[in-house]
Amino acid sequence: MDDVRIAGNCSDCRGSLSRALVREIRHYQKTHLLEVTCGVCGRTFLVVEEEQRPGHALQIEDVMLASAGLASAQVLSDLFAKGDLDLSDAA
Repeated sequence: MDDVRIAGNCSDCRGSLSRALVREIRHYQKTHLLEVTCGVCGRTFLVVEEEQRPGHALQIEDVMLASAGLASAQVLSDLFAKGDLDLSDAA
């Protein structure tokens, strides 16, 4: 990956992530798992980046929204639409 830049602000110190240290941990095809360290406070977190969606970086707000949904789910069906859990055509 060439010169990866993360947009947004750190949720701890509100510092810009434009100067964050970004390290690729793993990749599979066009998806990359990145470790991002805030250049201001040093907080470290993980980011998933997909190459086929240029210009749309995953924001910390996206992660917070997803984690809130996971935390409030009591059963698997709370996380998916009805059609997503239809296993009648599964082999």
